[in-house]
Amino acid sequence: MNATGQSMRDDYHKKPSGRFGSFPVLASKGANGQQSIEAIPDEYWEWKKEGTPPILDKAGHLLVTMGQRSSTSRLTAVASDTRYVGQGWMPVTGLDNTQAKAAAVFLNSTSGRLILMSRPGKDLNFPFYNPAVWLSVSIPDLSTPRICSTLADCWEATRSEIVPQFRDGYTDIRRRWDQAVCDALGWDINKIAELGELLAKEPHVRGVAYGQWKS
Repeated sequence: MNATGQSMRDDYHKKPSGRFGSFPVLASKGANGQQSIEAIPDEYWEWKKEGTPPILDKAGHLLVTMGQRSSTSRLTAVASDTRYVGQGWMPVTGLDNTQAKAAAVFLNSTSGRLILMSRPGKDLNFPFYNPAVWLSVSIPDLSTPRICSTLADCWEATRSEIVPQFRDGYTDIRRRWDQAVCDALGWDINKIAELGELLAKEPHVRGVAYGQWKS
């Protein structure tokens, strides 16, 4: 797991000059940021020197958020067949593309989000997650073929769908991720779905206090 943001700001150009080769970066967050569970790069950066940018050694098939608004964002993790680096998204190394897809489904499920929300953050409305926080997040054993394939298959089935914002409620795609997690781990979908509904009503997620009207 590598926080690449500071290195990029120090050693790379955000707007390539064309002198050296550029590379794609995940940077967008929030309502207009990453909108599907498949990672989609939205910026191109350039190393200030010639040769292969060393930061690409830290690229990963899985990228996790380093911080985002609890109500207007959409995803906590994204994955891809291609390895990327991120700005505000932290690459996770050591996973192949299938394991990364499986991990992304779990981390975006109700269970994954609740585990992450229980970790320290500077602000409940806009929590910050550093590498130490992410290293404390438990995920299923992705070396178990049945678990990994069940979750990765769900990623493939939902990879192109636009994911609603957290404040939009317990939507169909979130239930499908929860169903995959329950199928993989032998959990009760009714219990997890109940938690998903409660999470969607939580004030920091919904964006308004309990009992307050929302259009």
